[in-house]
Amino acid sequence: MLLKWISAGARASVMAGALLLTLHAWADPLPRDGMLLAGHEPLVDPVLRRFTGKVIGLGAATKAGHIYTLRVEPIGPKMVPPARNELRGWRLTVLKGARFGSVYWVHANTANEITVRSKDGWLDGMIAGDLFVVEQLDPVAPPAASRRDDDGLRHVV
Repeated sequence: MLLKWISAGARASVMAGALLLTLHAWADPLPRDGMLLAGHEPLVDPVLRRFTGKVIGLGAATKAGHIYTLRVEPIGPKMVPPARNELRGWRLTVLKGARFGSVYWVHANTANEITVRSKDGWLDGMIAGDLFVVEQLDPVAPPAASRRDDDGLRHVV
């Protein structure tokens, strides 16, 4: 009943204000009482070269019975098979499977196979369907969370 007596411009202003108030309340409805929110991997560098893939098979086992080679196919947007030894020295991290979270350094690769360094451990237990990411990182660089600034002090980033 009240809205009949208010002009169209005033109604639009009231509705816009109500919408903004609702969005503001919805954006952060709970007070955090001084707590800070933290996320995973805050230093994801978008310029790092990456190759994401899926395991489609395993290479032959060594005499000791361990596997160091994966047969792979690229997955994800704009992923193409890498050139021979393009991934050498890159870090391979297992994203899904029995070796989840394991990190290896690539020794060699072809367009459809990746071989890791034996001193990093073996790939026994991985199966077709496991997922991984290979990133071009410096193997001797300190972890991102422990970088030192020019003053030589260690800072958590």
